[in-house]
Amino acid sequence: MKKEKIEILFRQHYGPMIRLAKRMLYDDEESRDVVSEVFATLIKTDILPKNMEGYLMASVRNRCLNLLEHKDVRAKFEQAYTLEMKQNMVTDDDTISYTSVEQWYQQMMAYAKKHLTGQTLLVFRMRHIDGMKYQEIADQLGISRVMVYKHLAKAMNTIKEYNNQKK
Repeated sequence: MKKEKIEILFRQHYGPMIRLAKRMLYDDEESRDVVSEVFATLIKTDILPKNMEGYLMASVRNRCLNLLEHKDVRAKFEQAYTLEMKQNMVTDDDTISYTSVEQWYQQMMAYAKKHLTGQTLLVFRMRHIDGMKYQEIADQLGISRVMVYKHLAKAMNTIKEYNNQKK
């Protein structure tokens, strides 16, 4: 019964939900992921809200805002992280020492292997070592781009923990 009701809701509200997500994210795939996650969450819950249209639209808006905030935080972190790494790696003659970067990288990866799940570590390697795009990673692993973001955020937080311990 519930599955049929959700199917009907999907047909009725998918268009407006996608349009809202696209207006906020400017990305078709991310918009589809957000709307899919809203319906996946709805399937998992036992109780359906009374104002379904309001609930669905608010859920899409909130997920989009969370995704945008995550992207902003991640971009700021990567910028600050890159700047900090450059400042820490400068030697007396103002050149970056390859051996110190390589040594830091090896230590950081050892720490990451201990503290990250295999999937998160794999996503991190695919993005930052292999240089793959988010969609390429998602396609290869059979996960959504949102999950790629979540894995990368977890990896970045672990790297940040590692750097904080080193200070």
